Amino acid sequence: MRIAVFHPGAMGSKLAAQLVAAGHEVHWVPDGRSEASVARAAEAGLIGTPFAEAVDAAEVVLCSCAPQGAVDIAVQVGKAGFGGLYIEANPLSPASLREAQAAVPQATFVDAGVVGPPPTGGSSPTHLMLSGSAAQQAASLWAGTAVTPMVVGDEPGAASAAKSSYALYNKGKAALAVLAFQLAEKHGVTEALTAQQVRADAGSLQDPSLPDQLRRVAWRWGPEFDELAATLDDAGLEGDAARALRQVWTKLT
Repeated sequence: MRIAVFHPGAMGSKLAAQLVAAGHEVHWVPDGRSEASVARAAEAGLIGTPFAEAVDAAEVVLCSCAPQGAVDIAVQVGKAGFGGLYIEANPLSPASLREAQAAVPQATFVDAGVVGPPPTGGSSPTHLMLSGSAAQQAASLWAGTAVTPMVVGDEPGAASAAKSSYALYNKGKAALAVLAFQLAEKHGVTEALTAQQVRADAGSLQDPSLPDQLRRVAWRWGPEFDELAATLDDAGLEGDAARALRQVWTKLT
């Protein structure tokens, strides 16, 4: 199939590369993108194409970007009259997801979310959560690749909820580890903290350089926690917990 991908970041480029490996013709729009994006797209085997041409000829659009850009991409694709399969692969709150779906009224909308590292065929699996009436059709695009699709519901929202639930645990744990290292550093007891890595529940405390390592993703994880907070609010749960942890990423940016 002919697929247009917006935009080939660290995760999106790897998802797209697996689509290329599955035999699909995958396009991206290089206009306005960074040199790093150009390099990632080339490595993935993507075809650079102007926006109008990419969307007009596409049978499938895959949106995998930072969550703060997801609705804008849906609006642009919807205005172009896209009527194929639209896969929204960003961790969005129910409100943002509804906004994205409403922006592509002619398309068949599939909610998606990635759990795990970018797919490279390593030991840690990459699960692509999918929900919606065409979730199985979307899953078939990655047949035989390093991506493991998981259809988790018949309606959009289930896949984002599955992704958000894991992200809240996994990235929330990382935020707490950052705070723990910062507190230990303030009091000069970092070695005492890292010594606790021998405990079964303390794997995140192995490397005191973790806060610096996470600076490179803080710009993306911060808005993801905004969406997580809204998702928790929507479920009647404690959205303030995610809002508090969001400040960790704000200060690392």
